[in-house]
Amino acid sequence: MDSLHSTMNQHVKGKHLSFEERVIIQLRLKDGCSLRAIARELNCSPSTISYYIIFFFY
Repeated sequence: MDSLHSTMNQHVKGKHLSFEERVIIQLRLKDGCSLRAIARELNCSPSTISYYIIFFFY
Protein backbone atom coordinates (compact mmCIF):
# COMPACT_ATOMS: atom_id res chain seq x y z
CA MET A 1 0.00 0.00 0.00
CA ASP A 2 3.00 2.28 0.29
CA SER A 3 3.19 2.61 -3.47
CA LEU A 4 -0.39 3.91 -3.53
CA HIS A 5 0.34 6.53 -0.92
CA SER A 6 3.34 7.83 -2.85
CA THR A 7 1.06 8.92 -5.71
CA MET A 8 -1.61 10.54 -3.57
CA ASN A 9 0.01 13.94 -3.11
CA GLN A 10 0.53 14.33 -6.86
CA HIS A 11 -3.08 15.19 -7.77
CA VAL A 12 -3.14 18.31 -9.94
CA LYS A 13 -6.15 20.61 -9.80
CA GLY A 14 -8.14 20.66 -13.02
CA LYS A 15 -7.03 17.17 -14.06
CA HIS A 16 -9.04 13.99 -14.20
CA LEU A 17 -8.72 11.46 -11.41
CA SER A 18 -6.23 8.72 -12.20
CA PHE A 19 -7.22 5.08 -12.26
CA GLU A 20 -5.40 4.58 -8.95
CA GLU A 21 -7.28 7.47 -7.34
CA ARG A 22 -10.61 6.07 -8.54
CA VAL A 23 -9.76 2.66 -7.09
CA ILE A 24 -8.85 4.26 -3.77
CA ILE A 25 -12.18 6.13 -3.72
CA GLN A 26 -14.04 2.87 -4.24
CA LEU A 27 -12.05 1.08 -1.54
CA ARG A 28 -12.45 3.89 0.99
CA LEU A 29 -16.20 4.12 0.33
CA LYS A 30 -16.47 0.37 0.86
CA ASP A 31 -14.61 0.80 4.16
CA GLY A 32 -17.05 3.53 5.22
CA CYS A 33 -14.73 6.54 4.96
CA SER A 34 -16.27 9.99 4.58
CA LEU A 35 -15.96 12.04 1.41
CA ARG A 36 -13.84 14.59 3.27
CA ALA A 37 -11.45 11.91 4.55
CA ILE A 38 -11.03 10.51 1.04
CA ALA A 39 -10.49 14.01 -0.37
CA ARG A 40 -7.78 14.72 2.22
CA GLU A 41 -6.02 11.48 1.32
CA LEU A 42 -6.13 12.26 -2.39
CA ASN A 43 -5.33 15.95 -1.90
CA CYS A 44 -8.41 17.11 -3.77
CA SER A 45 -11.74 18.79 -3.10
CA PRO A 46 -14.57 16.86 -1.44
CA SER A 47 -16.75 18.01 -4.35
CA THR A 48 -14.42 16.15 -6.74
CA ILE A 49 -15.11 12.95 -4.81
CA SER A 50 -18.83 13.71 -4.80
CA TYR A 51 -18.90 14.35 -8.56
CA TYR A 52 -17.05 11.09 -9.18
CA ILE A 53 -19.52 9.14 -7.06
CA ILE A 54 -22.55 10.71 -8.76
CA PHE A 55 -21.11 10.22 -12.24
CA PHE A 56 -19.99 6.59 -11.83
CA PHE A 57 -22.57 5.19 -9.44
CA TYR A 58 -25.85 6.78 -10.57
